[in-house]
Amino acid sequence: MDVSVIGISPESVEIYRYFLRHRGEGVGEARQALDMDPDTVEAAIEDLERLSLLDLGDRHKVVATEPRIGIERLVERRLNELNAEIRRVLAARDAIAVLMEDQQQGERAASVLDIERVEGLERVRQRLDDLGFFSYKETLCLHPGGPLSRGAIETALPLDTRSLRRGLAVKAVYHPKALDDPLMAAYLRDVVSLGGQVRITEESMDRMVVFDRSVAVVPIHPKESARGALLVREAGLVSQLVTYFDGVWDAATDLREFTEPSKEPPLLSELERRVLSVMATADKDEIAAREIDVSVRTYRRYVADLMSRLGAVNRFQAALRAKEEHWI
Repeated sequence: MDVSVIGISPESVEIYRYFLRHRGEGVGEARQALDMDPDTVEAAIEDLERLSLLDLGDRHKVVATEPRIGIERLVERRLNELNAEIRRVLAARDAIAVLMEDQQQGERAASVLDIERVEGLERVRQRLDDLGFFSYKETLCLHPGGPLSRGAIETALPLDTRSLRRGLAVKAVYHPKALDDPLMAAYLRDVVSLGGQVRITEESMDRMVVFDRSVAVVPIHPKESARGALLVREAGLVSQLVTYFDGVWDAATDLREFTEPSKEPPLLSELERRVLSVMATADKDEIAAREIDVSVRTYRRYVADLMSRLGAVNRFQAALRAKEEHWI
């Protein structure tokens, strides 16, 4: 029984129940009967009086308020407090119009190009976190140079996990030097196991992150990323950066292939190829199974196996990866 939500502590509950069971007894009897510190008993009794659950007009004959009256009164009071709080929270929406006007004034006063300068590593990390949280489609990353620091990895993995579990595509390209650090290599394997796509390239590249192909983040200085970053929202510039990413991505090697190169392309049966071809087009398993003339159970077994081999978290992603790996 938890009534702390209406302001009654566990000690007060025990004392209130004592006086309900022992009508007409005084404070002294309660102190002797209850296995509590006397100061705790006294404080709880004062709280119960303040909550109108005990009448201490005569401390030798304490009267406990009927629960149907006392508890209901406290519940109603708490509900009134919550309703008032909700009204105050909703009233905060009134600030939107004023703040939007401030934003519009800032936009009118801003330079022609929609490029925001963010200085300081901590502020950049916060903005990256915000952009990742509000993304709904994909994140594209280029990471030249060596491994991330331990702190950066500990920060990045929860963000990547959150994005992938929300269904976002995460595509990143790293330089082989990043794999020299066992902690970094383990982090990249974790990202892949969660459904992310990681590739490796020895070619030089520029550091950047692109969110939903609409916002690009690049360093203020290409050799000193800790100085800060530029947040680019100009559609033309972002499009060029995405094209640059796609070129680097297409030329890079899948992490698994780079670390454990396969000597031969995957051997797929004709049925496996047919399963892959319908995975991204059929709305229901029953329709897909009927289209390739197998039972639903067989179709689902093949789908599960192929998803595991492709490291995909859903069927649509498996179909995309199959095309990228030239399986179909």
